[in-house]
Amino acid sequence: MRPMNTDGSDQVLGKAAEHAAWIFYLIAALGSSIGQIWVGVDVAPWPDAMPVWLRAAVVLPFAVVIDLGGVVCSGFADTRQRLGETAYGWRILSAASVSLGVSINIVGHAQVPYLAVVFGGLGVFAYSVWLLHSAARRRDALRAAGKLAETPPAYGLVQWWREPAATRRAKTLALQNGYSIHESLTEARAQLRTETRRAALADHIEADIRSRHAEDPILASIAATTTPVDDVADALMAMIDTTGWARTIAARIQPPHAEQPTDNDNALRAGDSRDGGRPRSPGTAVLRQIPTQQNDYDRWREIWQAMTDDPGVSNQDIAAAHGVSSRTAQRIRDAGTGGLLDSPHTPVARLAALAADNGHPPATP
Repeated sequence: MRPMNTDGSDQVLGKAAEHAAWIFYLIAALGSSIGQIWVGVDVAPWPDAMPVWLRAAVVLPFAVVIDLGGVVCSGFADTRQRLGETAYGWRILSAASVSLGVSINIVGHAQVPYLAVVFGGLGVFAYSVWLLHSAARRRDALRAAGKLAETPPAYGLVQWWREPAATRRAKTLALQNGYSIHESLTEARAQLRTETRRAALADHIEADIRSRHAEDPILASIAATTTPVDDVADALMAMIDTTGWARTIAARIQPPHAEQPTDNDNALRAGDSRDGGRPRSPGTAVLRQIPTQQNDYDRWREIWQAMTDDPGVSNQDIAAAHGVSSRTAQRIRDAGTGGLLDSPHTPVARLAALAADNGHPPATP
């Protein structure tokens, strides 16, 4: 598995956030302790002659111990969790200690809601920051020791909404193989498509197996159950001649020929079309593409004969068999379909013969 890349800027940013977390925690914990000391100074039944500073000094150790106890117990819990233990006892004791400190601040300052919310909220905030910080450091330690999986790429809410199944599969693939976002999504889509085809094919294979024992339902069930239809589907998909299917379908969806025999082409094949004593020149695109050299024309006729012998053959196969381009094969097909390759003579030779015949008309009786 490829390790996730972490550049220096990410490490610096992480250390800065960690230092800031310590600062916030210390300030919040100090505020919570001050609130508890305040309650202890005002609420406890102190002698009237006892000065305020002495009261605060007496209450200070107990207030600090309450907040510090929650942190110490949470630290023990974090250490045991890194070793794979649940540490429920330490975690419960830590939560109880912090709950006591928060309750003292809320109940002790109940007459002033602002103070109750501020000091109670500081205690909750301090403890929450500590739990989140310790949990993050514990995950980092476990990940460094190879006991925790790497974090997957962030695919975003839009991607999760559009393709939840593919994104879920991509997340797993990224964790297992270290794929990037695009690699994992591409592989996930391919796997899901393959699984869909396999499931549909497996249903047909099972139906076919059962149909071979239609007279004995029990035997049909045994045959269908013992046959690994998924493996059969995989083997069948591997054996399918995709190129052959593509050629067959391509031959069936050939577009209709745009060039149809025109009056000029029919007159040219008959050899007696005239307009005012002059032969009319065929002006179609197909006629202009036919070779004027006899050798090239004979070559076209030979290829057209091959097309005639095998009507289902595609232009690509004809081109590969006779060493011409697919475009030339299509031109030959158009010319042959239009009847322009029926004569052994090129169209130019036939036009010349027509012109000579018009120049020397037969004598009238």
